[in-house]
Amino acid sequence: MKKKSKRTLALFFTGVLLAGILPLSGSAPVQAAGYGLNNPTTDANGVTIWDCIWFGNYWQEDTNGDGIANKNDAKQPIKWRVLSVEGDDAFLLADKCLDRQEYNEAGTSATWNTCTMRSWLNGYGAEANKDGKDYSDNNFLNNAFSADEQSAIKTENVVNNANPVHGTEGGNDTIDKVYLLSIDEATNVEYGFVSSRSDNAESRRAKNTAFTKGKGAWTSEYGENVGEDAGNGCWWLRSPGKFSYQASSVSFGGIVFTYGVHVTYYDYAVRPAMHLNLSSLPSWSYAGTVTSAVSAKAAVGKVSSLKLKKKKGTVTASWKKTAGVKGYQICYSTSKKWKGKKQKLVSKNKAVIKKLKKKKTYYFRVRAYRLEGTKKVYGAWSSVKRIKIRK
Repeated sequence: MKKKSKRTLALFFTGVLLAGILPLSGSAPVQAAGYGLNNPTTDANGVTIWDCIWFGNYWQEDTNGDGIANKNDAKQPIKWRVLSVEGDDAFLLADKCLDRQEYNEAGTSATWNTCTMRSWLNGYGAEANKDGKDYSDNNFLNNAFSADEQSAIKTENVVNNANPVHGTEGGNDTIDKVYLLSIDEATNVEYGFVSSRSDNAESRRAKNTAFTKGKGAWTSEYGENVGEDAGNGCWWLRSPGKFSYQASSVSFGGIVFTYGVHVTYYDYAVRPAMHLNLSSLPSWSYAGTVTSAVSAKAAVGKVSSLKLKKKKGTVTASWKKTAGVKGYQICYSTSKKWKGKKQKLVSKNKAVIKKLKKKKTYYFRVRAYRLEGTKKVYGAWSSVKRIKIRK
């Protein structure tokens, strides 16, 4: 009986441990064991949060101060959104549009397996595209990644389905390290996108780097006052458009354009995707999170239900938890205009403020923040609460 009881108890604790390790159903984050990376999550307001990593380097901004972003500038780390993670495998999409290229330079009809875009991304020779363009010396893969980093990028079987609306053939499947998303992938809710192709979806919007803009990629100035679309570019998908001389794309507002544009359309940008072996030796590092919200304040929820309790010269402030944030900043002052204010960062939805002055009225407010790399992005302040210290 004792042996049986011990065995039952052991099985019980094993079950408890497994319950803490294995992913549960629902929208809770699913973490890759040992790597601290989560699959995208979407809250009740439709805001998606992606974990990000730094991997590789590419020209992006004006680093030498000459006012132009080009290849004379230093390369900078590339930020990638984690679209999915399973075991050692992370499916990544560039956070920004990294370059400007035509889908097929020669202008002839092409699918993903025969276009020059695929050859340029992967450094293929003239035999890999129908127009005989050689990219073995000058290509994205070699310019963005060292030899060791390239060995960490998985070689994937890329499925090229027909256009789901117009039925245009997608061409043969390919085996590539770097590629573009398809229409199906850009509407996959598991990757953090909305399923509707026609929505102006924040989750599909992407900024152009200064380098991309400098190479001629069209960059939106619309919404400059509210920051909704300013700086966004239009980026290629690998799926065909309505005709074989067109390729599909994503608009600056986040619409999936299944009709497509001509393969030589000059001012569309490139947003690469790839699978990374997280266990490989080349270094990658965590880059915080990004969200699909239009602005930083919308991306971080407003703190609600701020409550204050006092005991002598001490005030305990508490509030409701805000989803998807790293921590909170509490601010307090004896002035309504916040003169001489003091601020404190806390990781939980509670703060204890000591050594407050007697017979003074204090004003309190709180805001949440998330991290983009090491940068704190704050939400809106909570409503202001006041309390008088009598003893």
